[in-house]
Amino acid sequence: MNRLQLKRIAELSFKTMFRETPQVFEIQETFYGCVVFLASGNSKVVVKFSHEIGRLRKEIEGLERLRQALPCPVPEVLFFGREEGYDFIMLEWLEGISAHQIPNEKDAVQRFAESYLELLHTLHSISEPNGFELESGRFDPSLSKAFSHWMEPVYRYVASAASPFTPVQKQKYHSLWQMRDNILSEALPESSLIHDDCHVGNILVDPKSFEVTAILDPCDVGFKHREMDLFHLLDVRPEMQLAERYKQEMPLAPGFELRRWYFSLWDDAKHSRNIGWYDEAWIQNKLSQFDQTLSVEYGYVL
Repeated sequence: MNRLQLKRIAELSFKTMFRETPQVFEIQETFYGCVVFLASGNSKVVVKFSHEIGRLRKEIEGLERLRQALPCPVPEVLFFGREEGYDFIMLEWLEGISAHQIPNEKDAVQRFAESYLELLHTLHSISEPNGFELESGRFDPSLSKAFSHWMEPVYRYVASAASPFTPVQKQKYHSLWQMRDNILSEALPESSLIHDDCHVGNILVDPKSFEVTAILDPCDVGFKHREMDLFHLLDVRPEMQLAERYKQEMPLAPGFELRRWYFSLWDDAKHSRNIGWYDEAWIQNKLSQFDQTLSVEYGYVL
């Protein structure tokens, strides 16, 4: 992405919306694209661009669903546009620091954990009696069948000649795919509304109280399985032990340690399909962690 071009588009959009010339405070590269922070007078916004075609439309829908479900601020979408070949959204600029920046101090982490996990429990308590969400208002009561529906295009991508995965990794993913019914059969059968990318980097907090001030950047919001949120808590700042704290309040079905790596591996493959991301060592490490967990808990090697 051309930063100067994105800056120009963001400035033009701000002028169109507010009839003022903004000051550009920051341009940040993100995993899925780029964000530009602008302000003038009392108007402060974030303009967001994405590498993936159609991603921003999904984000708009996801933000609205989260806003209806949660008692904390979720960014309001002010504008959705397209200029010079780029889709973009303009969002309100919410205050706070990234929860990733919380100091590694017991009291700070405790206050954040209590605030954030209460919100996650609220979100996950929202269930759909018809089961797991597909699309066009359809649901499936079976997690395994729904997962197959969600991930079959991802599996086909990984197995294809066009994917960057090594031949060994492709074979490992083939084995993972064949095991899905057995692995997912132990999970609790209820669906939950999920954020789908709820690591602490997507949470804003008050820099003094460390309580949540906003939840940002959802991925594929929908009625899926709560464990598809929980593994994200282990990806960033795992020393906060958010997943462990969550499990103390809401026990999970046996086998979560294995499903944690299973969901995480398919999530990485999904991101690879969406934007072309690939990190061979990162994927290989997770495959090794899955193998080790499978061996310890089930006496089986993939």
